[in-house]
Amino acid sequence: MMVSRLADLTLAQANAWYAQNPQSRYDRPLPPAAYDINPATAQALWKDPTLTNNRSLVTKRIEVGGKWEEVPTHIHSDNDLRLIAYQNVWKAKQRDLLRYIQPGEWYLGSSHHNPGNRDIIQSVFYDEEKGLEMLKFSITHIRNYIGVASGMVATDSPRSYANQHSAGHVNPKDYPSLLWRIRFLGDISPAEQRAYVNNVRTWSMLLQKVTKFPPDYNGNDNLMTNTYAKVMEFGSNVLNAVLGSSSALATLHSQAEQVYCSEAGMHLALNLGLNAPLNQASVSALFGADKWAKVSAMLNEGEAFWQNGKHLDYYGNGTDGYVQNAELNRPVELEPAPVWLLPLKERLPGRPLAGGGLVFQPWDTADMIDHFIKTAIPRKGRETWDVSNAQAELLLWLKPGIFHSLGFTRASPPPPPLVMLFDTLVAKVRRNYASYEAFRAAILPELQAAHQIVAPKALGAGAFVPPHMILSIQGDADELIAMEAVGQLFHEDVLKAK
Repeated sequence: MMVSRLADLTLAQANAWYAQNPQSRYDRPLPPAAYDINPATAQALWKDPTLTNNRSLVTKRIEVGGKWEEVPTHIHSDNDLRLIAYQNVWKAKQRDLLRYIQPGEWYLGSSHHNPGNRDIIQSVFYDEEKGLEMLKFSITHIRNYIGVASGMVATDSPRSYANQHSAGHVNPKDYPSLLWRIRFLGDISPAEQRAYVNNVRTWSMLLQKVTKFPPDYNGNDNLMTNTYAKVMEFGSNVLNAVLGSSSALATLHSQAEQVYCSEAGMHLALNLGLNAPLNQASVSALFGADKWAKVSAMLNEGEAFWQNGKHLDYYGNGTDGYVQNAELNRPVELEPAPVWLLPLKERLPGRPLAGGGLVFQPWDTADMIDHFIKTAIPRKGRETWDVSNAQAELLLWLKPGIFHSLGFTRASPPPPPLVMLFDTLVAKVRRNYASYEAFRAAILPELQAAHQIVAPKALGAGAFVPPHMILSIQGDADELIAMEAVGQLFHEDVLKAK
């Protein structure tokens, strides 16, 4: 383990250390899985007889042309399959997970209810809530899994999540999770990669110190921070609040600024962590020249950062000398970024900054539907009537939920042009084309029109970063990173050692 902090080394020194210690690189090869599914216990826990092999834990089933198909909804390919065992009673000493996580490293976990909810069938969509959950492929929460000196912890937005839901260091037994790491694009050196990861980790803690979770987060919470400028403004409020500005804290707690789990734990943590290095140059440029001395001191406080009365805090004082709901946050180190760490968007000048510098683009409703259809019934290389017809039927199943998510009701129905646009899209999807590319070209006008209709408003209404969006961040042209599968976390009781 590195003795010096990266901030104390030059870039050349840090990279020399990683050249000597390749096993400590963030992008090191992943060890093979040590576990397989235990079908009997998995089937019993989730009352799901379809759980017969490793793959069944991370796929859904859908009927296409009278035959059930298994679709990879929680992995990109079978190469991603690595079942990792956890038990909350192991606390920080998660013996299997610690084969993957080293102290100081930051990973994303997307918790899901896939086992027991594998079948994509029409009746699911009759129930609004269940339909919305299926639209998200049953992926419903984001946690940050972080390596600490004693092992690893999970932290959340809201910070009270672990205590409120007995979520522990990993997750409740029946609520497995997918584990992801950042895959850097371009020529980002090992030292820079780790410095970015450290910065994401530090921003995660700052966010969890002062942000507020919205009371209604299932589609009715606007993504206020849907542009680069708004992300940085939010970051400024976070720093100011932590440093003692009660007006900044009040702003963060106003309805528009409240953040749900994936907004804080994924979208803001990554966008601030990768584009706002906590070093003098960036802090001064982004948040004001007067800030650095205070920020620098704060980042070097260690666990004292969480002491009662030390800084403003959303939850307030606890009974043990530390603020409430900080048990899993306190072991996480905060640290300044090295002087040589640049905002990621400046390190990747060759990439089109489609999001104005955002590391990935938030979705609108049309993106979410498109992702669902493409994933649930893959069409590329399968331009057949069975596939196209199944895709069209799936769109029709989704229709009531889509219109509802856009705010339409029986009393306030969607405008006729929108209904006709949807019908045209369904008809085009149902047809067959010479190639997948020809199909995508055919539906492009309708998709563009849909994007126009559902485009996020000034205050972010209509922009989303739902937890399952993590599966779509694959280093596309409008992204500055990809998210790579580390493995899939399942309780040890539903697994067996290889």
